[in-house]
Amino acid sequence: MASTIDIATVRQNTDEPTDADYSDTVIGGLVDADGVDGASATIWTWKAAKFAKLVNTTEAGASHSNSDLSKNALAMAKRFETVEAVVEAPSDATRVRAIVRE
Repeated sequence: MASTIDIATVRQNTDEPTDADYSDTVIGGLVDADGVDGASATIWTWKAAKFAKLVNTTEAGASHSNSDLSKNALAMAKRFETVEAVVEAPSDATRVRAIVRE
């Protein structure tokens, strides 16, 4: 069961502060199915689909690169997909650092 903190975290991750587009029930269902990062990735993918129909425009000397919105949303989705795949190194793992001589 998704907690209110989980839902708030997904809202923050996806820049969806209100339930105008995604209700708490929808986000909670996504969290229950895929976790917080998976839910965030799914919403970014949905945003990319919504943005895909936008085109670049130029009017009155101002250019708007709307096609970048979809690309950027997909990059955010990928970022949250890879967060899930990161595996923490064991605490007793050997650490290697470069030697710095002064």
